Amino acid sequence: MTGHIRFPLAYFLRCLCLTLLLIPITRGVSASEWRTIELPSRPINIAQNKGTIWTCGADELIAKSTDGGKTWSIQHSLTGGGILLTIGFPNESLGYAGGTRGSIFLTRNGGDTWSRIQGPADVIYALSFSDEKNGIVHTRSALYTTSDGGLTWAPVRIDFSSDEFKEFSHVSTVVALDARHMAIVLSQGNASYYAQKVVITKDGGASWNVIPTPNTALTSLTAHDGEYWFAGMEVIEKDKPGGGYGVPLLMRSADGEKWDHLPRWSQKEFSVCNVQGCLYWDGAGVELPPATPVNYWTFAPEKVVTARWAVGNSDICTIATNLMCTSVTVIHTMPPYTESSSTISPLLAPPALDAPPSQGLQCISCDVERVIVTNDFQGVAEVELKLHVAQSGLVEQVEVVRATRPEIGERLAGEVRSWIFIPYEKDGVIHPAITNVKLRVQAIKSK
Repeated sequence: MTGHIRFPLAYFLRCLCLTLLLIPITRGVSASEWRTIELPSRPINIAQNKGTIWTCGADELIAKSTDGGKTWSIQHSLTGGGILLTIGFPNESLGYAGGTRGSIFLTRNGGDTWSRIQGPADVIYALSFSDEKNGIVHTRSALYTTSDGGLTWAPVRIDFSSDEFKEFSHVSTVVALDARHMAIVLSQGNASYYAQKVVITKDGGASWNVIPTPNTALTSLTAHDGEYWFAGMEVIEKDKPGGGYGVPLLMRSADGEKWDHLPRWSQKEFSVCNVQGCLYWDGAGVELPPATPVNYWTFAPEKVVTARWAVGNSDICTIATNLMCTSVTVIHTMPPYTESSSTISPLLAPPALDAPPSQGLQCISCDVERVIVTNDFQGVAEVELKLHVAQSGLVEQVEVVRATRPEIGERLAGEVRSWIFIPYEKDGVIHPAITNVKLRVQAIKSK
């Protein structure tokens, strides 16, 4: 039997803080409109392809639902296998998933069967394939491209020590458009409010160039029908008295250099986006690229939905520490914003490419909101938590050791439950582990 390994606090603060089986859903007893889905392994990420919702996660889980999340079919899993962190489909037949232990899974038949190829590093944070041969992956310390379906990998030729890139070592997005065109979104930090640069190649990775995106903030960069799609915000009327203001922005480009601005058809800025579209706030979203008329989504605004979501067959499903689904309604007019509406926190980027390796437990995804809104407290709040990390690398249990405010401690504990680590190995044996971590956040009192 393996024992728990206990790690000291000091090291941890350096961490940056995915055969057919039908799984019925488990319904909660509350009046919530959201259904909690019980799967054999913990889900981590989610995607949609032609109406089918896909999820990936621990134990190499790959599962799908063709009925809006009501029933799920396990397409692949391996007890004790790695954690799949990302999943996607560039077209109806081709799909990919990747994660820990350097594993990348590909399907060429719409997800009926999946084959494993070895990635270029032990952790695959994100990947994108345009076809069966051409793709790009983001690992813990580098980016790589392939032109032969993963048989060989070539490092991306960007000098991150140069003046142009030395402050942009966080990778937000990778997109493979075709054999010659790929894009990388770089950032100065792991949150959406940091400055970003979009870097493209038009020659299959032989050279990379920054494309100018003045007065804009990128929410997502995706690929649709052989074109890049840029969704975000643009600052306009900067020269008028009082300064400019932000408006929703949607652009598309076939090569990453010449961009077509879509007419401004939306008055509200986006919270989070993926390849399907954007959510404005908890309870409302829009399908992209926009149809005629535009398809807007509405769903139960119970502060359940996260930045990991997908819509399929009249349902929306989302992942925090659990997979949850609810019905979604399509309308053709902009949903109204109400006092109960709230924005959705965007995903935090993985650690910087130049982050020094940590000792002991090695973090894959470990961060929390640094600024939070509370009802009755303002200032710096400190929280100490005890983490019980399973052999899989997932956090099994979080205890609040002390907190400036109990409600803040519980809130951060809830976020920390979704942290992911490299399974801790000692003398060839993987062990569960225990560690304490101290967090500091800035609390702002709501008006």
